[in-house]
Amino acid sequence: MICPKCGNDVNRKRRFCDHCGADIKIARHLVHRSNLYYNEGLEKAKVRNLSGAADSLTKSLEYNKYNINARNLLGLVLFETGESVEALSQWIISRHYEPENNPADYYLEKVHANPAKLDSINQSIKKYNQALGAAKQGNYDLAVIQLRKIIGVHPGFLKALQLLALLYIRNREYEKARKCLNRALKIDIANTRTLTYLAEVERVLGTTEKQTGKEETEEPRYSIAPSNVSLKEDKPNYIAFLAFFAGILIGVAVLYRLVVPTVRQNIIAEYASNERDFDSEAAAYNATISVLENEKMALTEKLEKTQKLADKLQREIDEQEIFDEAAYENLMFTLMEFPTLSQKVTDAKNNDNLIEVLNELIDYRDRLQSADQTATERTKTAEYYNSVLSQVSALVQERAYEHGHELYNAKKYTEAIKYLEAAYRAGREDADELYFLGRSYQRSKDNEKARVYLEMVVERFPKTERAEMAKSCLNDLK
Repeated sequence: MICPKCGNDVNRKRRFCDHCGADIKIARHLVHRSNLYYNEGLEKAKVRNLSGAADSLTKSLEYNKYNINARNLLGLVLFETGESVEALSQWIISRHYEPENNPADYYLEKVHANPAKLDSINQSIKKYNQALGAAKQGNYDLAVIQLRKIIGVHPGFLKALQLLALLYIRNREYEKARKCLNRALKIDIANTRTLTYLAEVERVLGTTEKQTGKEETEEPRYSIAPSNVSLKEDKPNYIAFLAFFAGILIGVAVLYRLVVPTVRQNIIAEYASNERDFDSEAAAYNATISVLENEKMALTEKLEKTQKLADKLQREIDEQEIFDEAAYENLMFTLMEFPTLSQKVTDAKNNDNLIEVLNELIDYRDRLQSADQTATERTKTAEYYNSVLSQVSALVQERAYEHGHELYNAKKYTEAIKYLEAAYRAGREDADELYFLGRSYQRSKDNEKARVYLEMVVERFPKTERAEMAKSCLNDLK
């Protein structure tokens, strides 16, 4: 392991550093914990539990920010979920900590090898931010259209899938929301937000299916009438007719004397029975009403909880970090230019033609200096940004001053001002630099600015030869 005090390699089993004698027990424990969380994140990433892997890898870096394996794997996890800018920032920081034999070089080269894809990713992020802004302003249809286009180009953009599903839930298009969330689960099987949305969708769809059950269809009934019936005409038989009529009269008499009382009693009994059944049905009906009222109260409570959940989700969207993503993306792409520019400076030094890249170096430094402050102060990039700005400023201070001084000696005062000003903006404020800048303005007939810089020489470097020369020049300006 690396000693945190002197930076030398130390045997893991040693208690003290062999070089500086520092106690490395705590540092060894932190490295051990970092490796444990890295292994945990690796196992989760293998089964596509990407959100869990990101959490474990972030904890690993909290214990040891120099854990290059954890940082590179975190970049891969973020890139897989569509967080390309965050992934690039992790790889850039990783390469800053370990410039040689770092897998982050391969990842960055793969991204840079396809400029069209890189630009497509950048555009998708911008469109996602536009869709998020449209959703916040209530333009939900526009947001849905924009998110569909993004997912069509980048199906693995997890945040876009989640936001589209949330908009579908708001529009009560639960089947579409379910499809989006299932696609999101294929990317990250244990994402808490995705599972929360999906549980709500399944609950609503389950309730709807119970209320809209299919009715059974009854088959048509058919009656078959007899056919081919032949009727035979008989002669009238009056005796039979009289006997039949007499039978009817006897039957009516028997019916009246025997059957009618029995039927009357049966009707009375049936009425009493029906009355009892009606009372039972009424009681059952009242019980059903009570149950339905309880279900109504339960559904009302669930509706209120759902509304609270929706409000919470909306607040999560509204309370997202107020941050100019476009400015942060521009800063990240600007920082990615530094290795190429650094190589140009190295080549120019070897060929003694640094002046050819000096203007490009000055412009690059001005762009870094003018970057959005909220983007430069972001925790993951602040250290690397400050390092790059410091290196570029040092180069501009040295080379711009030298070239400006050469132009001053060649009596090219207007051009000399450009480079001397660049050195001053980069932080160079010695007596020579301020004196020659003031003299260049004096020779260019701009006495006001000349007086400013010459007075700075006198005030900041009062006991130097340049201060005496600056006083003489100020007397000439009066």
